[in-house]
Amino acid sequence: MFARYTSLRNQHLRQRLEQQPNGREKIAELLRFYLESASDVEGRRGCLVVGSAIELQVLDAELAVLVRAALQRNLSGIISLLEVGQQDGSINQQRDVEALSGILLCIVLGMRVAGKMHNLPAHDELINTALKLLD
Repeated sequence: MFARYTSLRNQHLRQRLEQQPNGREKIAELLRFYLESASDVEGRRGCLVVGSAIELQVLDAELAVLVRAALQRNLSGIISLLEVGQQDGSINQQRDVEALSGILLCIVLGMRVAGKMHNLPAHDELINTALKLLD
């Protein structure tokens, strides 16, 4: 179930990212995807990856490995998007990709947690504010 869940979500996200012209817009789309996910019915129930990560210490070993791998894939994916943006000039090349990826992962995971409790306001402004990190 966990593998299918992450596979379907990743496939849908990949399709949306492929449509974006540069790294900065790919990061914006990533944030948009997670904001939408946090605001829909699934978001109210909670994210399986985030919920599992919070309970990581009490999970069985096999599921804990899958959760850690999913989080690492998310982080690696963000790093790749940032590198694309630095290469195409849409993201400041002086920015530390490792630090930015960690901040963006925290933002994404936080959106999923906050979305469980209520609608996140001002989606566009939230995305625009997060994108300022890339300047």
